[in-house]
Amino acid sequence: MKGLNNISNILKTIQRVLKIKDSIAVSLFSGFLGTIVMDASNYLFWKNRQSEALYGHIAGSVFVRPFRTNQRKNFWLGQITHHITGAALAIPLTTILRKSGRDHLALKGAFFGSITWELIYGMGQRFSVFSTKSHKTKTHFAELFNNTLYGISTAYAIGMLSEPSMFPDTKKETTTQNIPRSMCQPIYADTNSHVDNSGAYNPS
Repeated sequence: MKGLNNISNILKTIQRVLKIKDSIAVSLFSGFLGTIVMDASNYLFWKNRQSEALYGHIAGSVFVRPFRTNQRKNFWLGQITHHITGAALAIPLTTILRKSGRDHLALKGAFFGSITWELIYGMGQRFSVFSTKSHKTKTHFAELFNNTLYGISTAYAIGMLSEPSMFPDTKKETTTQNIPRSMCQPIYADTNSHVDNSGAYNPS
């Protein structure tokens, strides 16, 4: 139990140190972390033969023929492309969270991830952006799961690593806390009530 508390304290310290004020910087970093989680899931599906290719193969096929993506240099070219895309896609997600707040991160992230699956993966397959083709239905379901996991992971990373002032819900709380007590009266106060100089409510 003591060990878990120590780990929790270390994670909280890292979180405080890594608080980022710049929305673009936090987007790119969070998107990179989300892409790593996505890659881990993709690798497990591929290793268990539930998916036909790794993202290095798929993204690398934008530049070279599919059989050449098995070469290490071309595979890593695909991985670099994949991570740049994942980092950049976090920018609109950050914008959505800044407009709507940090509540329901899992729901917002999952929806965003499913949209990226439909647009990037689905449209890319349909219009032959990738020369590496997936033919099995289970591969498409695996990719949907990977993209959904990317969205959730990225959303939580944005929420954890951003300065609280970036989000509207925090700004409202701060504004409310700054209202002087002398301006706050009970809703049941009558016209003959007043607030004395000490800020305390006293009926006359």
